[in-house]
Amino acid sequence: MTRVAGPGPGVREVVVTHLEMLDPAHLRPAAPPRVDASLIRAERPAPELSRFFYRAVGGDWYWLDRIGWTYDQWLAWVSRPGHELWSAWVDGVPAGYVELDRVGDECEIAYFGLMPGFAGVGLGGWLLTRAIERAWEVDGTRRVWVHTCELDSEAALHNYQARGLQICGTEIEHWDLTQPPPGPWRGSR
Repeated sequence: MTRVAGPGPGVREVVVTHLEMLDPAHLRPAAPPRVDASLIRAERPAPELSRFFYRAVGGDWYWLDRIGWTYDQWLAWVSRPGHELWSAWVDGVPAGYVELDRVGDECEIAYFGLMPGFAGVGLGGWLLTRAIERAWEVDGTRRVWVHTCELDSEAALHNYQARGLQICGTEIEHWDLTQPPPGPWRGSR
């Protein structure tokens, strides 16, 4: 996706929805997944891991703004104070991930999603529940937030709202969608 100034050939208006949770008591936990899953925190900055998940999860959903990042840009992102990467694993393979970005008293769910082939077994709700719980674990947190758009998975907005996040705003952006999303790696589509 490339954001552009306004209408033109291949340009589409895209609704971006912002959601927030202002009290941990508003969390509505999901049921456990219907598969045996584990959650692992990356205990050290790992730019390769962050980039892997970004591309593998977001390749089908127009997550393109960081595709051209250099190693140093990825390293700066994962080395930020307040950054956490958590990955879900099923049968020894990565099934999804979440990146939290804490700034001051707010925690953004910066990236969240499942790998292709892991939807429909309750992993998304479970992983989002764990992410929101982790976001509230740090003393002084007053807000957990996320944004999504109509080009994300059809389940994304529903999952956020089902866990108790409330819409706090929407905006229209113009995106150049002349090319289809690239998929998880070059040439996969």
